[in-house]
Amino acid sequence: MSKLKNELERLKRELQSLEEDEQQKAKLEVPDDPVKFCQKWFNFTPTDYQAKLLRDQKKRIVVRWSRQAGKTTTLALRAIWFALKHPKTLTLIVAPSLRQSMILADKLQDFLTSLPLSSRKAIIDKLQRTVILFKNGSRIVALPNSPQLLRGYTAHQVICDEAAFFRDDELVFYSILMPMMQTTNGTLIVSSTPWSTDSVFYRMCMNPEYSQHIITWEDVVKAGLAKIEFIEEMRQTIPAERFQREFESRFVEDIDAWLTQSLITSCIDAKLQPYDFHDQPQGDFYIGVDFGKQQDYSVVVVVERFPNNILKLVHVHRFPLNTEYASVIGYVKSLQDRWKTVRAVYADITGVGNYIVEDMAHSGITNVTGVTFTVASKEDMATVLREKMRAKEFLIPYEPVRKRQDIDLCAELNIEKYELMKTGHIRFSHPEGSHDDVFWATALAVYAAVQSPMPGKGAVILPH
Repeated sequence: MSKLKNELERLKRELQSLEEDEQQKAKLEVPDDPVKFCQKWFNFTPTDYQAKLLRDQKKRIVVRWSRQAGKTTTLALRAIWFALKHPKTLTLIVAPSLRQSMILADKLQDFLTSLPLSSRKAIIDKLQRTVILFKNGSRIVALPNSPQLLRGYTAHQVICDEAAFFRDDELVFYSILMPMMQTTNGTLIVSSTPWSTDSVFYRMCMNPEYSQHIITWEDVVKAGLAKIEFIEEMRQTIPAERFQREFESRFVEDIDAWLTQSLITSCIDAKLQPYDFHDQPQGDFYIGVDFGKQQDYSVVVVVERFPNNILKLVHVHRFPLNTEYASVIGYVKSLQDRWKTVRAVYADITGVGNYIVEDMAHSGITNVTGVTFTVASKEDMATVLREKMRAKEFLIPYEPVRKRQDIDLCAELNIEKYELMKTGHIRFSHPEGSHDDVFWATALAVYAAVQSPMPGKGAVILPH
């Protein structure tokens, strides 16, 4: 009797285990419809335009969405659904920098780690910052826009984020990314904020063979993902051209910009990771300081010299309005103390006076030079900056400090306008409501590197 009872208990446990397995399998079933997948797996109901992108079966897709539209969320969910629904496939995430590609990768991680532990163990073999391995043999890999790192992959889906900012975009798209999908008949999804019209992304946007997904702030407000008050605040806060690009998804010509969009893009170094204030890097550094207070910001930019006269922007810091000059000077002094080999500091003394250089020298800052902004001096500095960029001898990161200070470096460098005066000189200006502090701090730093490549002594006031 006891044996029979034990056997019945065993059979009961086995039946319960089988039922639990079936329930788990049902939970882990991947629907054919990616929208149902989002709802079932993550309790997320996409907007109409998000659903349209999720369900798009075209092999060539362009995504041009306003900020706050949920683009990162949508692309992340599509990548997860594709990997689970199509075993043994590779999805590549490519962006202008590794940090940018990891923004999308982090969103993937957020969704996957939100699943119950049992579900995660059932579908994921390895979960890393830039690589996700699934039990079904699929992979998702996040990479920067680097031809050397991209070569050698055979992909089934490639998601390019901020593709308008790809350096050497013709090489990357036509010689690397598209050929890697030739044998798989893979899908290419190209997403970006509009930027230069001299780009592969622009040509894709104009190509009728590409499936076009264009969303403006009006669609975002209608979907309830942003409030009209926020949109109006952005319209009043940022320059009109930037608003048109980021919220109206429009390409804006920059015929009067001193540094064109295509020139700026050509100088983006995908591998360049800026230094933090607390780092202690080794190298030859040059600092540009543009002082501001009530209406303009104070900005510190640091460039580093590399072999073959290559300069790279390695640090940007913008101070809040009304920051005392003493705090800016203290910041520069701390950088010089930490980084040891700051070869020259060029500081704007326009409207401030020579005393600011004396204060910097008295605080212990060495090799400091004061620059008065005149028509001639601004033309000299801006010309040196542009020529270094044209020669590909000045490289910039894609995003120096966007998360902490919301500095869009590409937009900041593109802000400065110019016109030729009757005297033959160039007049520089920036749109009303915008700031060009980052531009001039960068110009000062580059000028410092070109004019003072070797260590010097004492404080100097440049005559202009």
